[in-house]
Parts: sequence; C-alpha cells; structure tokens
Amino acid sequence: MLIQETCGVEFVEELKRQGRDVGWTELRLRRPLWSTPGSSYTGAVLLPVLVAPPPRQLLMKVIPAGSAGREASAHAEALDAVPAFSARHLVGQPYPARDLPDGRTVMFQEVAGASLVHVTPAGSLPPQEQNQVVEKVVRGLLADWNELGLKEAVPEQLTVSRSLTRALGDVWTDGGSLQAFGRRLGVFAPSSPWLYSDGMRLPNPYLLVDGRNPALADPAVPVLHGLGHGDLHLDNILVPRREKVVQPQEYRLIDLCTFSKRADVGGDVATLLLSALLPHVNHPQELPPDQRHALLRFIVDPDASHRTDIVPGVAARVTAVRDTARDVMHGWGDPWDVQLLLSLTAVALRFTTYTKISAAGRTFCARLAAHACGEVLARTQDGGVAARPPIADRDRDSFTMAGFGQEGGRTPVFVPDQGPRGRRWRRETGVPDDRAVLGFGPAHTLVAIDSEGGIRRWTAVGDPLPGVDGRSPRQRLGHQSLVASLTHSVVVARPKELEIVRFPREGGTFRPPSVPLRNGDHFLVTSGGDVFATHDRRHLTVHRFDDGAPIEELTCPPAMAASAVSMDASVVAMARSREVHIHRRGHPPVRWSVANSIPHLRNPLLRMVTPDPGLQLAVSPRGGHVGCVTFEEVVVWSTEDEREVYRRRLTDREAREALGAKWMRLVCTETGTLFWLRRGRLSIPTTDGGTQLQQSGTYADVAVDRDGTLMATLSTEGRLEVWDL
Repeated sequence: MLIQETCGVEFVEELKRQGRDVGWTELRLRRPLWSTPGSSYTGAVLLPVLVAPPPRQLLMKVIPAGSAGREASAHAEALDAVPAFSARHLVGQPYPARDLPDGRTVMFQEVAGASLVHVTPAGSLPPQEQNQVVEKVVRGLLADWNELGLKEAVPEQLTVSRSLTRALGDVWTDGGSLQAFGRRLGVFAPSSPWLYSDGMRLPNPYLLVDGRNPALADPAVPVLHGLGHGDLHLDNILVPRREKVVQPQEYRLIDLCTFSKRADVGGDVATLLLSALLPHVNHPQELPPDQRHALLRFIVDPDASHRTDIVPGVAARVTAVRDTARDVMHGWGDPWDVQLLLSLTAVALRFTTYTKISAAGRTFCARLAAHACGEVLARTQDGGVAARPPIADRDRDSFTMAGFGQEGGRTPVFVPDQGPRGRRWRRETGVPDDRAVLGFGPAHTLVAIDSEGGIRRWTAVGDPLPGVDGRSPRQRLGHQSLVASLTHSVVVARPKELEIVRFPREGGTFRPPSVPLRNGDHFLVTSGGDVFATHDRRHLTVHRFDDGAPIEELTCPPAMAASAVSMDASVVAMARSREVHIHRRGHPPVRWSVANSIPHLRNPLLRMVTPDPGLQLAVSPRGGHVGCVTFEEVVVWSTEDEREVYRRRLTDREAREALGAKWMRLVCTETGTLFWLRRGRLSIPTTDGGTQLQQSGTYADVAVDRDGTLMATLSTEGRLEVWDL
C-alpha cells in the first residue's frame, strides 16, 4: 500500500509484471524504512526493498519522465566503462530497468557496501575522515577510472569561453538557469567587464563565458576529456564503516544520471572541492572577510602566507582535493592547473544558481569564479599582470553591491510548524541529569554538558568523541552552558567564573583563562555559537569564543527579564516584562510591546502589588527571526523587514504550565518556528493552539543546528536523539 500511495497503482502492476519476468515470488519494503519515502530534488523516489528468490536487499528507484530518466542508461554505461573500477566503487544494476507507460523509469540498484546501516555519505563524516575519503576519491577518479583514457588522450584546444560553455552545458545554453540568473543580477553587457575584490581587478566571469566582450581576452587552452560523474558532491559518495572505523578506500559513487564518457576531467575534482567547502562558506560569520579572501587566493594561487591566514581545517580540505589531483596529474603540470581553474570557474558559476546555498555561499562562489578565471587569464597572457592589476582604492569591492552573487535581500519565509520529520540516530549517554545542556558543534557534532560541567561529544553519525569529566563546583544554573558552532569549544558557567574548554585537533583539552562573573547577577546568555555573551542586567557584553575577550557591549533595558543573541550576535534581543528590544547590527533598535500577566493574577489590583512576570526569548541562528513567549501570548518577528509575522494568545493550560523555571528553553529556527520546552515537555507554540510533540519521558534540553536541518533532544534519563527537520 505504501508503494502504491507513493508511486501509483499503475506502477504496482508493472512491478508485479517485472517480478514474474525475473522469477520473484516476494517483494517487500525493508522495515524499518531506511529513509522517509519521498522525492529528491530531481523528483526521483527511492525505496529499500527485499526480494526473493534469490534473497536480496536492493534499492528501487523510480525516475520521473524527462532528462533525469536517462539515469538507468547512463548508470549502465558507467558500469561498462571500466569494469574493474565499477566493481570496487560503483553500485551494480542486477536487473534491467523498465520504462513505465507514463514515461517514468524503474531501476534496481545494489546497496552500496551491502548495508543501509553501516554506510555513511561522505558529507556526514567528521572533517579528518572526510579528507581521507576525498583524497581516495580524487586519486581513484584520475589514476584508476581515467587511467587508460588519459594515457591515450590528446588535449583539445578550446577557447576559454568555449571550454566554459561546454562545462556549463544546459544551465547556460538556450537561455538556461545561469543566463537567466545573470540577467536578473544585471551582470551582462552593458555591465562592466571588470570586478574588484581586495585591491584586485578581476574579469566578470559571466562576460567571459559569453566570450564577446572586447575588453576580455579569450585565449585557447588545452583541455583533457574523459570519464566524469558530473555531480560529484559529498553526499553522492557513500563510505562503509567496519567496526565503526571508516574505510575510505571502499567508497562508492552513486547517482550517475549525469555520467559522461567525454567530460571535462577537472569537473568532478572542482565539484568535490566546492561541495567540501560549502559548510565553511555558507555562513557569513564563519570566515571573516580577510580569511575568505585568503581562502579564495589559496584555492586559485596557493601561497604559504594564505595558509597561515585561514582556519587549518579549511586549508586541509583544499589541499586534500587540489594537491592530490596535481600529484596524479604531475606529468601534465601547468596545463592541468589552468584546466582545473577553468573547471572551478564553471562549477562555481553553476553553484550560484542553487537555491539551497545561502546568499553568503553564492557570493563566495561568484567571487571564486572571478578569481579563478582571472588567474586563467593571468597565466595565459604575456606578462600575466594585465589580468589583475592593483587599483588605487583597496577597499573597493564589487561583491558588496547588491546584485552580484546574490539576488539582494530576501525576507525570511515564516514556517510555523517545522517539526521533526524522522529520527536519525539515538544513543544512551548513561548519565541521567535534569540540568544537562545540549548543543551542536562544527560539522553537526553534538555536545552534552552535565550539571557538573562534564562534556560528552559525538560525531554527526553518533560515534563518541573525546570529552572531559565534570568537577566541583557544579554548573551554576540550569542551561548555563553553551556549545561553540565553529570550533570544538564549550563554555561552562561556574558560580564565579566562565570556564572555556577547547578540544584541539591534535587531541587533549585546552583551557584558556576563565572569564570572571563579577556578581550574582552576572549571567551567561545561553544562545550564540560563533561568539558568546554575558549580561549583568546593566550591560550585555559579547565575547570571543576562543579566549573570552570582550568584543562589544550593549546597554540593557531597565529591569531586564530575558535576553538572546544570534550565532554571531549581529541580532540581540533583550526584554522587560512587557517590552522587547531588538538590536540589529548597523540598524537602529526596534521596540515591541507584548502582553504578559500571570493567569490567576490578571485582576488589576493584584497585579499592582505583584512583581512583573518574566518571559522567554529566542533568536534564530542567523538572526532572521526573534520569538517571544510570555504568560499570555506567543509572538514572532522578522528582523529583516521589522514586522510581526505571528501572534496568538496562550491557552489557559499553556499559561499554567509555564509557571516555574524547571526544564525551560525556547529555541527559534531560521524559518521562525519555535520549540518550547517547559517542565520537560516539548511543544511547537507557533501553531494555533500549540502542538505538543510526542515523546517518551521528559526532556532536559533541546537544540537546533545552525542550518536549521537537525534537532536534538536530551531526556532527563540520559537518552540522546537526533531528528531531521
């Protein structure tokens, strides 16, 4: 019935006919389902099935009509290209694909690594394991998959514009999405052929692809062609684990619908590099401007000075791809470097059209395209410097103008009920604690801090990482700890100080000098992540996470009752009992009024002699929304256009259950959904009447990752669960 509901009655009938043709007497969905049935970005439906005889575990893929329907034939062509490589690193098609009357195609694939449990997409691996995998994949692509083809290859002389046009394919030709995107940005003629970045003049990559601007050279370069996957991002690489140890040499490539026998050999390498960098560049706060510029130059024109200016883990990611490829292609040398730069230009331009990439990520890709093609022109022209001369004003930067690499400001879309869709993994921490704190670290790692400051850590797939034991004195108050989102660091509030614990890459722990808490009213603000904040009810101070040094200070409103900050503290919310102050960096503060009174004290006379009630605040990770829950109502504001997007009155039951501060937490996603933890029960108050989520037992804490794609819950009994949002 589930297959029928997902794919239709006609599909089930065709499936029965296929079963009779191949001799199956049974076909069942694998339970529990390996993933939630549904459509991918191509509209394909992927379902795990068990068939017999002979008994086999397979993936059944239903491909929609149209260009994506070429996948079955493209996959078969890839399997036949280099059988020895295919046996080790692709997944087989044990049964022929079938075309359905409505134009869809059904194909059956072997399960990568023979397991749906012990195989992980490379994109979910910790950085060090990810680097090991990409090195193996790059070497396999060039030295194994393309070994014979490259031995017999003759480079084709192509102009830069022709090479880029071929590499971009249908996203450029016939009015494709990249051309449409470029027209909306206004970067075609009569736009300037030059762009500026950090004192460098760079070619406008859109006009370079067009090839008709007389100000931009269009030299001919040698280009090698061979076998190519065509969409080799990290999640199209599956890696098995054996005894929970990743096996990088046993990787499998999936989703071969874009396979080509005559692809740009540098295309897969460039796609892999950019997809590996996206987690680092998708958020404007993750890399400061000077580090972003150093990273761009390190990619296209590596210099040891660049490496010292960027985060070591990011530099290691670049070298794992770029240097491995150059090592394999050392015989081709300089021409290979130019081809990879062209491939990076094409892939980066393609990435600027992807809606799942943030505006910051698309801007980085636009910058990279300009830097890469600028380096191509520099290396193919006499003298080289004509392509990128210095300019007088080093602060001039075309990429800060609305229009290039992003489509201007966009008001965040409010989604009231972005609830958990399915559980990814579950672990028992072994430490029941009703005052424990939960948070996401870099690369979707998960961190739990118990009431004594003991730290437990897990990878994105639930494998344990080194932590530290707790000590006296205990954590100061409930939820008075915070997990860093960019570095493996934690800050724990002790009675008189903030203790920072860092987990260096080389192992062990490092504790910078503690940050003193001057008095009993000096608290840690339990939101942030790129930075952390404290307040003493008079001033809110933002601190660097690495050493606790103060960065900026804001004046608190009188009788402040609650505070919250975005990941980078660019948005700060502070509230009195019935007034919320929102500070957005670079903009004047905004004040909003809220209704707030305790249910049984709404008599005006009683209210006069009763202290003002408190409230809870939450700011979304990137600061797009601010949420507030009082004893009377729930309100959500959009900070980008300073408007109220949601308001409702609490039910009497919700208001009563909000009394007391035990196990309380308010979390806001980037779409404005609120998760409200009160007395250990988790609900979504941004739906009319509120939605109480199903749960077993009570929760000590809840956390949402900075991308808004994962939610984690920690029960008071010590059970840790991670959910897709």
